[in-house]
Amino acid sequence: MARKKKNSKSVILLSVIVVVLVAGFFMYKSGVFGGKEIKKITVYSIFQEEEARKILDKFKAETGIDYDILRLPSGEAVSRVQNEMSNPQADFLMGGPADSHQVLKEAGSLEAYASPNASDIADNMKDKDGFWTGFYLNPIAIGINEERWKEKYGSDPYPETFKDLLDPKFKGEIGMSDPATSGTAYTAVASLAQVWGDDEMLNYIKQLLPNLKERPKSGIEPIQKAAKGEYTIGVTFLGDQLKIKYQGNPIVSVVPEAAGYEVGALSIVKGGPNTEAAKKLMDYMLTNEPGELYTQSAYAVSVKASVPIPKGGIDIKKTKYNDAYDLLKAASQRKELQNALKDLK
Repeated sequence: MARKKKNSKSVILLSVIVVVLVAGFFMYKSGVFGGKEIKKITVYSIFQEEEARKILDKFKAETGIDYDILRLPSGEAVSRVQNEMSNPQADFLMGGPADSHQVLKEAGSLEAYASPNASDIADNMKDKDGFWTGFYLNPIAIGINEERWKEKYGSDPYPETFKDLLDPKFKGEIGMSDPATSGTAYTAVASLAQVWGDDEMLNYIKQLLPNLKERPKSGIEPIQKAAKGEYTIGVTFLGDQLKIKYQGNPIVSVVPEAAGYEVGALSIVKGGPNTEAAKKLMDYMLTNEPGELYTQSAYAVSVKASVPIPKGGIDIKKTKYNDAYDLLKAASQRKELQNALKDLK
């Protein structure tokens, strides 16, 4: 009888040990004891989705943190984050002009986080309070379909300035996204307002409207459609034009004087479902690997000197872009300028 009791106690003890070991294993896998986390992070991406996924797949492989992604134009992303403030659905905002992130900072929609990996980024490329951090630079450019140009304009010189686009011969031959929804177009008009003044910029856009074939929501669409031959010229970010050029399309790019630029930024949504994972993603984004993955794919220029200009890319310091463009001023004027632009017909 005593031996049976002893055996029974041994079985119970062994069972307890097995349960503890199994539980410990799963706690390790879940990150409690330093293993990889398996929580999921939700990313609103203003990057093109394929570019964002390349980076997020690497992040997942390194950390074990899975992700959901929703691709949005920057204007829609800003509106969505603000509208969800009472119940945030996203953790991380990836890409888009820094003035869009500044708008969210001022609305109280972002979580401050100064990543240690941002220490080598210039002060004018990140928020002084840590609410957003720059990732890449990308100027506005005039993209031209060379084949359609030759068909319609022969050996005429390409437009070199924004005002060259007012030529009546370009009626219905230009695509430029809507500055009310696209950070790309807003960067263009905000820069012109800073160089020329608000009134002259608005008068310019009023004169440009008859030459516009369309004003799509997304900033990349005009160069995509110009590449297909739907019209001749697309006003977009330079990186989008280079990317489409190296996909085999006959695109030539001109960065005109007064061209603004985006500091493509990253930020963490305040009160998101997984803020700690969002901080880990921010740390990862500011290492060289994602910087190289992005610049090689999007042909942008990294804000980090340690990330080289991609093969086939253009060093924007060698162009006539508006290096005095003030993105914080652009952010402060956003609502005012967008409202004024909506009144133009």
